[in-house]
Amino acid sequence: MLSTSPHSAVKHSALFQPGRIGRMTLKNRFVQSPIFTQYAGTWGEVSDRLIEYYRERARGGAGLLITENTSVDWELGRTVGHPIRIDHDRFRAGLADLVEAVHNEGAKIAVQLHHTGRQNSQGNTERNEPPIAPTAGITSAFGTAPRAIELEEIPGLIQRYAQGARRAKEVGFDAVELHGAHGYLLSQFLSPKTNKRTDEYGGSLENRARFALEVVRAVRDQVGPDFPVLYRLSVEEPYEGGLSLDDGLAFCEMLEEYVDALDVSAGNYDTADVLLPMHPPGNLLHYAKAVKKRVSVPVIGVGRLTWLLDELDDDVAAGELDFVALGRAQLADPAAVEKTRRGETARVRRCIAVNECISRWMFNGQRTQCVINPALSQEKRASEARRPAPVSKRVLVVGAGPAGCEAAMLAAERGHAVTLVEREAEIGGQLRSWAAAEVLSTEISTLINFYRTELDHAGVDLRLATAVQEADFADYDTVLLATGTVSTGAPDDALDAVEMLATRRAPDAEQVTVHGDTEIALFAALWLAEQGRAVTLTSPSDDIGLDTNDMQRAHLTQLLAAKHVTVLTGQQAPTGPGVVWAQDRASDEGLSETVDDDRVHIIGTRLRGGRMYEATQSGFWAASQI
Repeated sequence: MLSTSPHSAVKHSALFQPGRIGRMTLKNRFVQSPIFTQYAGTWGEVSDRLIEYYRERARGGAGLLITENTSVDWELGRTVGHPIRIDHDRFRAGLADLVEAVHNEGAKIAVQLHHTGRQNSQGNTERNEPPIAPTAGITSAFGTAPRAIELEEIPGLIQRYAQGARRAKEVGFDAVELHGAHGYLLSQFLSPKTNKRTDEYGGSLENRARFALEVVRAVRDQVGPDFPVLYRLSVEEPYEGGLSLDDGLAFCEMLEEYVDALDVSAGNYDTADVLLPMHPPGNLLHYAKAVKKRVSVPVIGVGRLTWLLDELDDDVAAGELDFVALGRAQLADPAAVEKTRRGETARVRRCIAVNECISRWMFNGQRTQCVINPALSQEKRASEARRPAPVSKRVLVVGAGPAGCEAAMLAAERGHAVTLVEREAEIGGQLRSWAAAEVLSTEISTLINFYRTELDHAGVDLRLATAVQEADFADYDTVLLATGTVSTGAPDDALDAVEMLATRRAPDAEQVTVHGDTEIALFAALWLAEQGRAVTLTSPSDDIGLDTNDMQRAHLTQLLAAKHVTVLTGQQAPTGPGVVWAQDRASDEGLSETVDDDRVHIIGTRLRGGRMYEATQSGFWAASQI
């Protein structure tokens, strides 16, 4: 298990040994895996935002950064949103700027060459044409039926990858990676689920592998024998009719002759719970280890791996794995690798895997954000916000939830003398409620410990179990009220869900009704079921968990079913004993008479509403203005 002390004694020596991929030497065994940010420009050009995002992560210590999906076919094969382009020479200048920025920070960078194939929508193609696929009519999670790729089109598609690789080498990338994973075009040819062709590109495994192998050989012809070529693949599609693990492993052996490393994942967007795992950490790691037993080229493993660094260090030392890929973890904390190298594992802001980044923003065509990292996508502005303040002030922050902690940490970092007051005996605010149910207990407890560690490191004067009055403001130049929200509308005899979860005190009744269409209602129902209660969740709406993202809602719903929680929608508020209220919340109005927006300010969800994202954003940026 990971140490929770600020300065862990674990050195992770194997992970910080140099490693080789072909002729490329990397300073350590950490790879930033591709994750779509949508930070490119509207037409796929490299933007300043994109460069600053990668620059910050190169500075954070990973040996190799692999760009997000980079389009080789803008007309038919681009991802929905704002992907990078490499399909024309006019994009070379911006790509070269990106390479230089990463190199200047001491890291290597590979470009991922990508084509969506059927995992696209007709409305996203340049001329409103159907997406293309090995076989017509087999829709994906995106829901638009594709047309079949004609035999005479295949050489042109192969050349799109090859020319993308040529441009990558010419502008200075250190390697290319072919995206043959997660249900995109290369994997569509390989999968018997999506490839029903009867020509030489369909049928047997050798025929289904033909397209991918021809792409790899064409890329190799363009870049030469010494330029590193990586291949990312889903080695199994764990659903009926999908690619089997046996075929996936056999395909890895076919690739071995032509590539310098295999980046091993599983699943596609029809099996998103596998592709974007929430729990447990390392659920994809066994795939990489299985591949490693079959090939001699380096293998990269993925799957929430910042939680398993001690185990991974042993795996790398034993030769069971070569490189460790970090994806969402790098969104949450770009300095995770460097902090680990220094032995400061408790100072890593660890991804909690609620998939707001993917399901709330990326899937909705918006730039990717992170609920626990307010600096994501605003790296340059955040760097400026961290500069020392021109005048040191005495700052009081009231409330030690996420907003209050973020504000106190940044204000202290900027040189202010900060006092953080919390009326409860522990920091965390509503995070303490999120940590009750098993599903997020480790993640949220670790996040609370991160805040505790950072407050101490920043020199914040933390005062717990302390209430404040207006008279207490006299000694401060600036006061930030981060007191969050309170329950409203509950029947007189109902128990507030947030308070119940924070105190871990369940009602005495054996049969409990949780009322609400919120995420906290789902957490309350789960925790009560874990305590052995018979639980009914009633929602006033036609669905549950309306304030969370689709993936988190589906995940929690599955857990409710496994715990035999009865879910009823379209319900009136219940009455009587054993009712837990998890519905309406309103701003805490305490000390409102003191607010003048000059010296005393409201921040966090008390100001903005919302949940963790709104809290962390408000707290950080409010402190930047002091």
